[in-house]
Amino acid sequence: MRLTDFFGFEKMLAENIIRFLYWLGLIVIVLFVFGSLAGSINTMSYNAWLGLLQFVVALIGGALGILFWRVICEMYLVFLSMNDRLKEIRERLPER
Repeated sequence: MRLTDFFGFEKMLAENIIRFLYWLGLIVIVLFVFGSLAGSINTMSYNAWLGLLQFVVALIGGALGILFWRVICEMYLVFLSMNDRLKEIRERLPER
């Protein structure tokens, strides 16, 4: 990416930012899941069933969290790609 692209708004910068935020969000979700799993193991020391339930909920919640985060990031990328597609359509239309 050149500096003129940055100041001229010829290329969208948000796509790269969303991809970075996606990976950052995945790291945060995985860290929360590991923290929940560690907490569930600690809970198992005094209540095995509650700790096991917390363990399963942490795994399911982590999987759903990753899936939800992926869908949210893809929606933003689709919205940004609409701008590119509309630009291509406008360029193909005949001049008035």
